[in-house]
Amino acid sequence: MYKGSIFERLTGGLDAGKDATMEEVLYKSVANNLSRIFSTNAGSAQTVLDYGRPDLNNSNMSMKDSIESIEVSSELCIRKYEPRLYKTRVAVSRDQLNVNQMNVHIEGFLQINGKSQKIHYRADLLSNGKVKVYKDEN
Repeated sequence: MYKGSIFERLTGGLDAGKDATMEEVLYKSVANNLSRIFSTNAGSAQTVLDYGRPDLNNSNMSMKDSIESIEVSSELCIRKYEPRLYKTRVAVSRDQLNVNQMNVHIEGFLQINGKSQKIHYRADLLSNGKVKVYKDEN
């Protein structure tokens, strides 16, 4: 049974419940890592400069170009730092843009029991600076 990443096991950061299936634990583990990625400003991690989301406050581009830049850089970061999720696509929800709040849709594939399974996540970047990532049932 999958018990989370080594980081999650060392820190106790994965609490999926004792009756959780291997798939549920894997989904939650990936969501935890995505949450860390979207909670970190790119350039602020001491060991790697490309870890995290781009700075959303300091963009001198148009809204369209800014959103596309966020999508592309987020895809690249996820592909590099969350290798369990592959063929990743990231889309910012343009119809739900609010002041200091953004919804990001992440889709990709996970290997589960030797089979490739498509998965959708949603990351809500909230106005209070928090990030909530969860499996989207779409």
